[in-house]
Amino acid sequence: MKTNWIALYGKVDVSGNSIKHVPLPVPEDAPPQPAFTLARSNLEFENGTISFEVLIKEPESKCQLGLNHGHETQYYLGINLAGAAYGIAIFKNGQWEPVASAGFNDKPPIEQWIFLRIRVVGSLLDLYVNDVKVCTYSGSVLKSQAVLLLQGSKEISVRNFKMETSAPECFVVMQFTDEFNMLYEEVIKPTCESFGFRVVRADDSYTSGLIIEDITRSIRESSIVIADVTPDNPNVFYEVGYAHGIGKPTILLSDRKRDRLPFDVSGFRTLFYDNTI
Repeated sequence: MKTNWIALYGKVDVSGNSIKHVPLPVPEDAPPQPAFTLARSNLEFENGTISFEVLIKEPESKCQLGLNHGHETQYYLGINLAGAAYGIAIFKNGQWEPVASAGFNDKPPIEQWIFLRIRVVGSLLDLYVNDVKVCTYSGSVLKSQAVLLLQGSKEISVRNFKMETSAPECFVVMQFTDEFNMLYEEVIKPTCESFGFRVVRADDSYTSGLIIEDITRSIRESSIVIADVTPDNPNVFYEVGYAHGIGKPTILLSDRKRDRLPFDVSGFRTLFYDNTI
């Protein structure tokens, strides 16, 4: 798909797969700050990799990729954030919060192309600079059109903007018995796939002989967790607790035949079903 850019604020020159920040004079009554541009693309992103090259002409210039634009919590990843050469920040309720930084007491190079790559897998956000991973953060990325925030008193050029999307992953946690196998195969898996998710069940990892670190990594790399908490299964509750602990969006399911849920999960919204399949 061809990449289109529209400046929501400021001015950009677009030519092919290149975009250039054109500084505009700051009004006299405005607070002193370098001119900035906020440009939105037509490409929607949720999971995968975005890469591009950027060239700045002064060490203070900023170039950041924005994710979740238009949502309550937005993420910005790139160069010159919070006093560091590279970093990740959250923008929420009109406030900036740096969450990961690298390159303190340093500045990004000028007059040479810098290769930036942002990789999102589930709730993991990784920032690479010239193929070196410099920052990582755990957050929830929602499908939205990617934006570029460019700020500086001189031109900033971006070229070779590429987006490679991958299907978000749903990690399913449940007891491994025939009854729940049927629920998984007949209901959960086809429903998730109809919404574009790649579905992985916890026993896919167990049967491969993987250890608990691989299970927790699978939870981190998933976009959502679905857990059936009908039986009192320690493995299920451990994985649900881990998912809740890292803020992973989690859907709890339970058969109505269960009298009541354990106290620690009873406060979470649960979808109760009648197993009539």
